[in-house]
Amino acid sequence: MVMRSAPLMGWKNVSTGSDAEKHMPITRICVQVQQGSVYGVRDKLPNGQSYYYFKGVPYAKAPVGALRFKSPAPLEKFAVSYLDCTRERSNCLGLDVLTKEISGSEDGLFLNIYTPKLGKRDDPEPLPVMVFIHGGGLIGGHGDSSLYLPNYLVQEGVIVVTLNYRLGVLGFLCLPDAGIEGNAGLKDQRAALRWISENIGVFGGDASNVTLFGASSGAIAVNFHCLSPESKRYFHKAILQSGSIYTEFAFQEQPEEKARRLAKLLGHSPATDGEVYEILRAAPARKLFELQPLVLTEREKAVERLFQIPFLPVIERSDSPDALITRHPTEILSEPNSMDIPIILGYNERDGMMVLIDAIKTLAAYNAEPERFIPRTVALDYFSPEARALGEEIREFYFGARPVCRDTLNQLTDVFTDKYLLAYRMTVELWARHQRRSKFFGYRFAFDGLLNKGKAIMSLGTMKGAAHIDEVYYLFSSPLLRTEVPETDRAYGLRKTMVRLWSNFARYGEPTPAQPAPDPVVPFRWEPQPNVPDSQDVPLLCLNITNDGIAMAEMPEKRRMNFWAGLFERFNGKLANVKLPLISSAHADAPDLNNNTL
Repeated sequence: MVMRSAPLMGWKNVSTGSDAEKHMPITRICVQVQQGSVYGVRDKLPNGQSYYYFKGVPYAKAPVGALRFKSPAPLEKFAVSYLDCTRERSNCLGLDVLTKEISGSEDGLFLNIYTPKLGKRDDPEPLPVMVFIHGGGLIGGHGDSSLYLPNYLVQEGVIVVTLNYRLGVLGFLCLPDAGIEGNAGLKDQRAALRWISENIGVFGGDASNVTLFGASSGAIAVNFHCLSPESKRYFHKAILQSGSIYTEFAFQEQPEEKARRLAKLLGHSPATDGEVYEILRAAPARKLFELQPLVLTEREKAVERLFQIPFLPVIERSDSPDALITRHPTEILSEPNSMDIPIILGYNERDGMMVLIDAIKTLAAYNAEPERFIPRTVALDYFSPEARALGEEIREFYFGARPVCRDTLNQLTDVFTDKYLLAYRMTVELWARHQRRSKFFGYRFAFDGLLNKGKAIMSLGTMKGAAHIDEVYYLFSSPLLRTEVPETDRAYGLRKTMVRLWSNFARYGEPTPAQPAPDPVVPFRWEPQPNVPDSQDVPLLCLNITNDGIAMAEMPEKRRMNFWAGLFERFNGKLANVKLPLISSAHADAPDLNNNTL
């Protein structure tokens, strides 16, 4: 319920794109949630309509002291009578995967709410809600408006919530024998979803119509929640942008050993995991982040620097008290109709371009060690002669007789890209064969325009094609990245189309629903992936978003995907029988999906 509004001290300058500036008073709005009263701001959208935002809203207790590494603890009541949520608070402590800079704080479990209206008692038309999980390799990033301002989505009549969650060692330390089951960062996200479910009504939202979406590692997180019955209590649709649980860096290797190694790096010689936990709980948080790279496994050190992320999600023990996921994802997805929510899953034409940032510095290593091309999900000893032979086979497929060099960067980008596309293909295969009660919409983003800010972030602007996260800023604005474009530019039109597709899906569960009159913003039909019996090949259909237009098409990279499918069938038994690391003290009786059990 809205309590009252009052002018906020001061004025806000709004740039018109010229030397002139408009000045308008900011109005402060007070809303009552279960934990107390929060003040937000009434502001203007690009189209001139009003909207409201509430930033830096705490959704759980600060995970500090005895709560470090633990599952998030519910916050029953705010510490003050009226909480100022007119600006963002601290981000969670994180490490930027590009710059390697560490920033943020342990006290960072906050969310931001953007809504075109506020709730009324018994509102007959509550708004659909979209909850965004930011990327950053699960080791960095944040959900602040400097990078993720959802003003164009809000113009479509949806509420958008962005959030922070624990990252790196603080979010993904796993030491079960000491009571740390892992996945705390994912459980933070689940706690935020629970808070949203309980409180979004006063912001005008419909708690029974929530769409969870994310990009890159944010999409990996969304995928975990899609496989978790506990998480699915709080959302009803999902969008995964360039990320999947089958991405090779989705799971942590040797989690317990990494925790023990970290304690030793701090100068201790613990005898038990309980002692390891106490050492890590008492250590300075920033020091833990600084030491993270030193606990990488030899296999992890052998991959591109961007993917050298030591602390990641785990498959938890079946008796974990608040487990997020306890079984191999393929086992879950192979159960008929286990996925009872519609999803959008897509990839970018040149997702692997991002890896060039580091790979270009060590091109000769790919000629000397072709096993670098092998995904970690292949059931093969990376340090074996068999791996060397497989690496040579992969290199020949992509490069022929040519060496890996600056003249073959396009082929190298294809290799890196196909690790993302392979994850997409695996999900499509399982969905088409086993999930018949809910719809799957696939897309391929190949548009190259002014809002392809992923390339700008990675200083790859001179390369052609759509790089990793290039689609994100056709959905979000970013004051930091200067995402306003002229109405005459094609990027402006595609942004209108993208936000309409995403908001339609959030509202109806269909990105192109039947309408009484044709919608000029989406003058095409996005068809769902068809189901097929086991005896038939899966048609790899997707909405192909290109500079030449938008239309349904067969996946253009099908030949490359068939090559990888053959490799996985040879080494893993079946395409989606991906090799995943397991917690050593758990899953002794787990099904072996690396030996053709499905």
